[in-house]
Amino acid sequence: MGVKSVCVFCGSSTAAPEWAMDLAERVGRGLAEKGVHLVYGGASIGMMGAMANAALANGGRVTGVIPKNLMLDEVVHESLTHLVVTEDMHSRKKAMFGISDALVCLPGGLGTLEETLEMMTWKYLGIHIKPVIIVNHKGFYDHLLKQFERCGQDGLLRPGLEKLWKTCQDEEALFALMGL
Repeated sequence: MGVKSVCVFCGSSTAAPEWAMDLAERVGRGLAEKGVHLVYGGASIGMMGAMANAALANGGRVTGVIPKNLMLDEVVHESLTHLVVTEDMHSRKKAMFGISDALVCLPGGLGTLEETLEMMTWKYLGIHIKPVIIVNHKGFYDHLLKQFERCGQDGLLRPGLEKLWKTCQDEEALFALMGL
């Protein structure tokens, strides 16, 4: 697969549970140790901050991509390898996508879900063939995955569309899926 750069979507909430923060740190550290460039949303708080800090602390290269209107809300990370400021959320996704070989979804809220679902839609439309991987740690995405099943049962997702994404439980399985 030749994954050299990974875009990770995850939460910036400071109320994220400890297990989610730990997962983000392990992903950030693991990507750095494997020499993989981390691309993420640019925040210094929540899971985003924990992941970026762990990658940086382990010698990783980290690019944050943040829309200018979130520079204050998400408390932009000041110590990144590179920071890209975009005009809006759509430009953010396009920029993150453009510099990544794979797209990963860790636990998060509406922004994380929206970004991940758009990447899945782009794949469905043939815009890309990059892997989209949902890390369903501690069953966080069980209900979402069940919703996808329901969509298929009701004829709203064609058979075979579940191949648009892969799921795993933790960072070790994530790294294995990406051939790292």
